[in-house]
Amino acid sequence: MLELKQLLQQGKVNKVLLPVGELEEISLNDKINKIDSYGLILLIQLMKQNAKNLSTRAWKVSVKNVVREIEKTSK
Repeated sequence: MLELKQLLQQGKVNKVLLPVGELEEISLNDKINKIDSYGLILLIQLMKQNAKNLSTRAWKVSVKNVVREIEKTSK
């Protein structure tokens, strides 16, 4: 961060934008990985529910929580 600040003070904006772009790409990859993980959890829960053919309150809450996390992450 200190180096970025120094580059900005020196007017070297192009050199600052490169790391910022890389950070944005890392952030997007993190979001994709989180959504993928939550999707896998949701898929497993749905498969268990289908195999056991029952739907408990705890299961419904768990599914709602996973869906909420996916929605929150995708914003």
